[in-house]
Amino acid sequence: MKLMKITAIIDQLQLEKVQTALEFHGVTGFSIQPVKGRGKYCNTYSKDHLVEHIQIDLFVPANVAHEISKLILQTADVGADSEGLVAIIPVDALYWVKDQLSAKPEDFNYF
Repeated sequence: MKLMKITAIIDQLQLEKVQTALEFHGVTGFSIQPVKGRGKYCNTYSKDHLVEHIQIDLFVPANVAHEISKLILQTADVGADSEGLVAIIPVDALYWVKDQLSAKPEDFNYF
């Protein structure tokens, strides 16, 4: 079984809902950072026309990657034009810093 990386860029107002949904389904390991960018919508009120969003990154076993992505999509959706996106990316290698060993899919028991 392989590992996948999910990168989700969502509206910052939906972060708490998405975080709660992930944690409810057992996903407790993820990173969150603010990002700025422009897609279908540009912020004409800001000088640089960029929209502020939140990026969530998490590593998951391949067999649940689409299910977790769907959970994020459904939770973050509010029907607006510029809500973000979700990507599923294959992971060639992932290592734990503490013991310098390879992470395994069973290290991430979700759902």
